[in-house]
Amino acid sequence: MGFRRSPPPYLAVANKTSNPLFRGLQGVNFASAGSGILDSTGQSIIPMSKQVEQFAIVQRNISSRISKQAADSVLSRSLFLISTGGNDIFAFFSRNSTPSAAEMQQFVSNLVSLYTNHVKDLYVLGARKFAVIDVPPIGCCPYPRSMHPLGACIDVLNELARGLNKGVKDAMHGLSSSSEAYLLIDAKVQSFTTQNWCAGFKEVTTACCGSGKFNGKSGCTPNATLCNNRHDYLFWDLLHPTHATSKLAAAAIYNGTLRFAAPVNFRQLVDDHY
Repeated sequence: MGFRRSPPPYLAVANKTSNPLFRGLQGVNFASAGSGILDSTGQSIIPMSKQVEQFAIVQRNISSRISKQAADSVLSRSLFLISTGGNDIFAFFSRNSTPSAAEMQQFVSNLVSLYTNHVKDLYVLGARKFAVIDVPPIGCCPYPRSMHPLGACIDVLNELARGLNKGVKDAMHGLSSSSEAYLLIDAKVQSFTTQNWCAGFKEVTTACCGSGKFNGKSGCTPNATLCNNRHDYLFWDLLHPTHATSKLAAAAIYNGTLRFAAPVNFRQLVDDHY
């Protein structure tokens, strides 16, 4: 989008007098490590519900300094990028690694319902453009592979990811059809690790940094094993992609075809060509 770096974190700008949304229009980052759709997921104190609450504070802040009409205009043209759900699935799997079909369906349905409610709350606060990134096949990350006797992907994790992605996609399309104000993009990250897209990487199963089987037994600590060229690797550590992977994914979502983002790519949404 032309910015030198990612948007600043919310807590770094929350107390400043000039709101970052208007200082160069670079936006705000509400993300939190370990965050999830469920408040109980991970050890984060900023799950998605709290992130929405923080945005509500920003929205009130803006409206108090300028007219509500002007604030609504800025927010309606802003892109709301949402990427969540993977941590929730891992947390569920850690409690029940062999769930029944009914248990999986109930869990996914609950996640989709909460996800949808969060998006509705953002809409009420002025959001109109939503870019929703799906959950990749997390069962194929080095960490889950390290737990499999044969080093294969963990199918349960991938099935949960597919179920969540489909449920969120259907829910978002339902919102879009009920109001023309919703502009929604489905970013299909699943494509990146399940097709020939990753053929350019020399290593797609073992992490660049870690320890144990597939370098997936522990994180990237000072004593971990480190690869010689991280650009050859799909995965940086036991769960996260390398910079090279993320760069390709970002380019595909932003400028790519319907294979990677639908019904339009991010650039078209940013440029209002929708």
